Amino acid sequence: MNAQDNEANTSSKATTAIGFPAPLLGEQNLRLRVLYNEGGLLALEKSPHILNGPHPWYMNRPVLSDAINEQLAAEKPELLRLGLKASEPVQPIFHMDPGIAGVAIFAHNAEIANTARNNFGSNLWTLRFRLVAFGGPVDDEASCDLPVARHNQMPMALISHRSGKKTCTSFKRIEKLGRYNLWEATTNYYRADQLPLHASELGIRILGETHYCRESPMFLSRLKKHWEGDRETEQPIYEAPSAWLSEVTLDNGVTIKAEAPARLNTLIKQIRKFCTR
Repeated sequence: MNAQDNEANTSSKATTAIGFPAPLLGEQNLRLRVLYNEGGLLALEKSPHILNGPHPWYMNRPVLSDAINEQLAAEKPELLRLGLKASEPVQPIFHMDPGIAGVAIFAHNAEIANTARNNFGSNLWTLRFRLVAFGGPVDDEASCDLPVARHNQMPMALISHRSGKKTCTSFKRIEKLGRYNLWEATTNYYRADQLPLHASELGIRILGETHYCRESPMFLSRLKKHWEGDRETEQPIYEAPSAWLSEVTLDNGVTIKAEAPARLNTLIKQIRKFCTR
């Protein structure tokens, strides 16, 4: 099998998407693109502010697995055409921070979920993120392997050599964008909030990630000199952490890819336009 064969073939499924009428995933109707549907695994291109599955830190966020299963229970035809069954709810394989868009993977049933989670937990999958950030190390490559723990009272992660669990995130600068940078981050196992936590430890401050990196979302007025708009009513170019899960490589070598959200892609283009002259 060559490298091209190893990439998830989405060309024949370019128009395949699942619709989610409001309020399943928020106030707006959404259609999420199907990236992969083979071997009992379903991958969707998740929007920001949505959870893959329930998580105790985010009780009030919309949950993608719940939204799929609610429509599956009603036997929605576009779900049945994907080979899903109303009697077998889909199950998320890994947690992803709700602010991070990109690849979200679900199993068609509990048996497949157990196998996939075992493979993921055995570091047999590779997750690659893209992120736009300010600052960071001088070198183009850096890694952080500090152990990640859950705070025992607050819904957040922290570095702890006493109670933290091992994990590693490797960062590679993909493009210099003036005073900003486009990075790729890679890990073989993801713990809640691992990406922003490890990034902040290296001084990589993800735009729009206000908790760990303490970076507010980007406004056009901060990029464009002599901007003449109304600052009181101006909206951010992208209202979530400027990061997305761009690729997941499975244990069988298949790589599933997701595009950047449209507004995040706009942010990158605006930074290129105004900060790299």
